[in-house]
Amino acid sequence: MGVSKDTVEAQEKFAKKNGLTFPLLADSKGEVIRRYGVDLAFGIAKRKTFLIDSKGKIAKIYESVTPKKHAAEVAEALKDVG
Repeated sequence: MGVSKDTVEAQEKFAKKNGLTFPLLADSKGEVIRRYGVDLAFGIAKRKTFLIDSKGKIAKIYESVTPKKHAAEVAEALKDVG
């Protein structure tokens, strides 16, 4: 799933534009963003991905994300995460 400070409507538009097939959650207060230590620039969260394993632990952090290519990259990495 994805999380951002955007509105639900903005996330729907973003998902459609980039062909995303996973849920995007609205974190308008930035609570989840702060808990994961994601940096904000001008009130906008830096795009990152946290790959969480089956035990709820962070298995990998992607510091730089290109939406159109990233889903395939993460899908490949999921094969190695338990």
